[in-house]
Amino acid sequence: MKSALVLALVGLPLAAQQGARGRIEGRVPAPAVAPVDSIIRVAAAAGLPTEPLVQKALEGGAKKVDAARIVAAVADQAGELAAARALLRRTAPEQPISPAELIAVTNALVRGLAPERVEQIATALPGEPTGPAVHAVADMVGHGFDEDSSVALIVAAARSGVRGLRLLDVATAAVQEVQRGLTRDSALAKVNGELPNVPLPPQPPRATVARARRPAHALPPVVARGRDDRSQ
Repeated sequence: MKSALVLALVGLPLAAQQGARGRIEGRVPAPAVAPVDSIIRVAAAAGLPTEPLVQKALEGGAKKVDAARIVAAVADQAGELAAARALLRRTAPEQPISPAELIAVTNALVRGLAPERVEQIATALPGEPTGPAVHAVADMVGHGFDEDSSVALIVAAARSGVRGLRLLDVATAAVQEVQRGLTRDSALAKVNGELPNVPLPPQPPRATVARARRPAHALPPVVARGRDDRSQ
């Protein structure tokens, strides 16, 4: 196995082998550069997405984490990606796995979603990417919904014609119903009855978005005075 990875690594384009190292040098502690680069290159040779590994290293560097912890975190994430891919391949061996789907499933597992639920979703939706569905279920479970009930709702949504990121809207709709005062069982029943026409989540007013994007120091003094004048 190790020799196969080495051969695959040798066969990688030089730019692919050097790209990660160039991005992390000077941004993580020097002792972490070589081992992190090695992990990333082996992951690339194994066909795993490497961008999450680069970002994990950069996150550790930005937070001033020591070299050993950065290396361990990157290695752990590489292992998580490999485990998620093995799970998907075991469940649906003929189904292509995109990097985005693999990352979504990995994140859901890290958030605590049981592997059995991933298998349940993949089995219930043959031929469909499982990433959005798994992400939606993980969101619901994170808000206190039962795993089985969450899977049942998202599978029902997919079977009713809801696809892709709209499955996240289904999860959001259930969470919002609880926030409005319904029990979780009542929220599930209501959203299930609305399928496939679950409404889009409300968008924040444009003024709110504009204020969020504009730094506080960029507010013109004239506008501030105008507010004071109206209050008098």
